[in-house]
Amino acid sequence: MKKFLFRHLFLLTALSNAFPQPLNSFRPFDWVLYKASGTITSFAEGYTFIYVGTSLGGIKRFNLYGNYFDNPISTAQGLENNTINAIHFDKKTGLLWASTPEHIQYSFSREGDWFSKTFRDIGLSKYDKITKIGSSDRYIWLKARSSYVKLDRSSGTMIGIYPIPDELNILWSSGNYNKDLQYDDDFTNFVVLDGWMFNGSDLIDPIGNRKKISTVFFTQHGNVFLGSEGGVVFYGSRTMETLTPIIPDIINNDVLSLHLDNYYLWVGSQNYLTSKGISKLDVKSLESLSFNFEETINMYPSSIYSLTSLSNEVWAGGEGMILYYDKSKNFWKTLDESRGIPDGIIWDLCISDRYLYMGSSRGLRRLELATHSIDLIGIEQYFDNTQVYSVENINNEIWIGSKSGLYIYSNDDPKLISAFSLQKKQELNNNLFNFTDIQEIDNQVYVAGDMGVAKFDTQLKEWELILSSVVYGNQMIYSMSVNDKYLFIGTGEGLSRINKKTGLIRNYNYPFIGQVNDIILDGSTIWIGSINGLIKFKWKRDL
Repeated sequence: MKKFLFRHLFLLTALSNAFPQPLNSFRPFDWVLYKASGTITSFAEGYTFIYVGTSLGGIKRFNLYGNYFDNPISTAQGLENNTINAIHFDKKTGLLWASTPEHIQYSFSREGDWFSKTFRDIGLSKYDKITKIGSSDRYIWLKARSSYVKLDRSSGTMIGIYPIPDELNILWSSGNYNKDLQYDDDFTNFVVLDGWMFNGSDLIDPIGNRKKISTVFFTQHGNVFLGSEGGVVFYGSRTMETLTPIIPDIINNDVLSLHLDNYYLWVGSQNYLTSKGISKLDVKSLESLSFNFEETINMYPSSIYSLTSLSNEVWAGGEGMILYYDKSKNFWKTLDESRGIPDGIIWDLCISDRYLYMGSSRGLRRLELATHSIDLIGIEQYFDNTQVYSVENINNEIWIGSKSGLYIYSNDDPKLISAFSLQKKQELNNNLFNFTDIQEIDNQVYVAGDMGVAKFDTQLKEWELILSSVVYGNQMIYSMSVNDKYLFIGTGEGLSRINKKTGLIRNYNYPFIGQVNDIILDGSTIWIGSINGLIKFKWKRDL
């Protein structure tokens, strides 16, 4: 009996060490990563969700009862990779199975706590690819390139490898779509909504582009799901014989800029070839609306480095251009160098009075909102061919963070001064260059530069260095946000939270975060624009 207990305890210990899960101190969806789907690779039917495997965005979850996409499962929940080659839900055990490159994984909670086995553990080469997963009454089956692997359905232990399965009653989840007469007959009378068409083998979008069908799945209750190579999921039923296109969340792979307008989050990316436009996400319902560069009239493709809004207008800073959106008319317009827009990168935007101020890699410009034309300030020559990273409207003064220093331009008394000339004591003297971000709260202005993070009290006219750059390895701060108790900074290593009173630092340097380009603090939620996508973090759970 003692030997049995020892062996059992050893096995449990070995399993816990073999399958360590990231972020054990967090709940499964305290961190959520949203990104473009890529190609839809597989569907599986669960108790509540249709699980959707994607080539880029992890596992998307479509609620069968509410007909909406819930929080996705990604590397933030413990997946080895966001590339999902196959997925399956075993209704007898309640385990969700997923195949990623070089790994097969399973989870009983179907959210976190993922157990992982390498292909070598189950007798496959790391170059193999699992294209389909199914289950019988006793086993899990994996379809690889040239063989079938039988696994124990509870532990994932390999039972054997076969050229063909030795069981007949295997329930498979969907795999790669093959054009055959069965599917052609099934879809003969189906109508695709929202301007899409189906020609029997391909899907055709509203502007005439053909999208290949990547996978097809019929549920037990008569629902039909089609996946496309463009990441659009088509949902319908045999009864209604209609298919409705749905985009799982956002169309962005990387996120460079964010802007929160009431409860809508605007999302822009650097790579406009893979992230094909600007997304608008409802932060309450998580419903999204996408403005695709290719499909939207007067919307020229560009990296989106900055975003801002005023009333019914949204402004997006690109490279050598500004994209303008009139929400009331649902109309886009591109302003380029012919309108006087700087030919460099528009790093930041801010609105003051009747002007849009633009900080760019070529200097500073001001655009009149009413006429959409450049209106000269008179201080442009001081920033010619100088990086202006940040512009912020604080108490009707424009704070300008640039490579050469930090400056203030007053609208009431038109003049340009150094922000550090306001200090009563010579507190800050060294490394006053490369100011990348400016934030203001409760008469306190926070700036990030080579020296670190400093704070200026606008009433006492005093500067204070609150965080030396040595603390975070002299890295560049790409983004910053602040509330009454905490300061959040984003670097190439991830996210850091600093207690303003005690100076204690909490670093979040998890691999799935990557470089943090922008931060939006929305109460108990932080929205992070990362090189890996859009991340939602319920940060108060970690206090």
